[in-house]
Amino acid sequence: MEKENKLSRRRFLAQAGGVAVGALAISSGLSFITEDVSANGEEVQAEWPWPYEQLDPEEIRKLGHLGYYQGACCYGAFTAIMNSLKEKVGGPYKTFPVDIMRYGEGGIVGWTTACGALNGAAAAITLIAGEDGYKGIVNQLMGWYTQFPFPSDQSNEYASKHAFLVDKYKSDEVLVQSVADSPLCHVSVTRWCEESGYASGASERSERCARLTGDVAAKAVELLNEYKSTGKIITAFTPNETTESCRTCHFKGDNYDAGQFTRGKMDCEPCHGDPHS
Repeated sequence: MEKENKLSRRRFLAQAGGVAVGALAISSGLSFITEDVSANGEEVQAEWPWPYEQLDPEEIRKLGHLGYYQGACCYGAFTAIMNSLKEKVGGPYKTFPVDIMRYGEGGIVGWTTACGALNGAAAAITLIAGEDGYKGIVNQLMGWYTQFPFPSDQSNEYASKHAFLVDKYKSDEVLVQSVADSPLCHVSVTRWCEESGYASGASERSERCARLTGDVAAKAVELLNEYKSTGKIITAFTPNETTESCRTCHFKGDNYDAGQFTRGKMDCEPCHGDPHS
């Protein structure tokens, strides 16, 4: 079986070659890019979306925090979900090379673009929710992230009571919370550092991101549980009034002079101010 698993990993890498990792090499109408081996030794294609069973968000919160210590934010959020499904579902999850997600640390190898925890969670959501569900769930997760005060009260409590799964903490303080108003690592970290007074290289900042990773993974599972049990996303994210106002001109379109030279869903004013004032 070990030899067969190694062969499956090689097939994964061969089939995925040249495809952007963040897209998880998924496209409509195709089987996913790995194979499982059935009990009788026959290879079985793992169809997209992959199978899912309800997960406990609090267990995932703790596993996401632990995963951050092992491989940073993107890896932490992704493995919290994937390794749990490996244990609970088995099948294709047994052979997925989760180390592929290590690239997402610090907003992709320290470039501080999209938060790595969001990146990893969105990858898992896409794999599980399929074409009908992933966009709505990821939209909801992204919007929630921009408005949520990290780290959560629950994560602060776990750390202060040493209820996480790590042996030695970067910090067990109850940490200051901050709202990012953005899904970008750069903005999220900066806002927290300004609020807390800690530098970006402080162990407390790293611990903040570990707790945030657990929080994001837990929220992703809440949304997946909801979607899989009801077949729909009950709580849809809507950009705030300011952003919606900007999007009346700045959207994906053909008229450059009318403002269709940019687009987005983030709150514009925290970084750009009001360009019309």
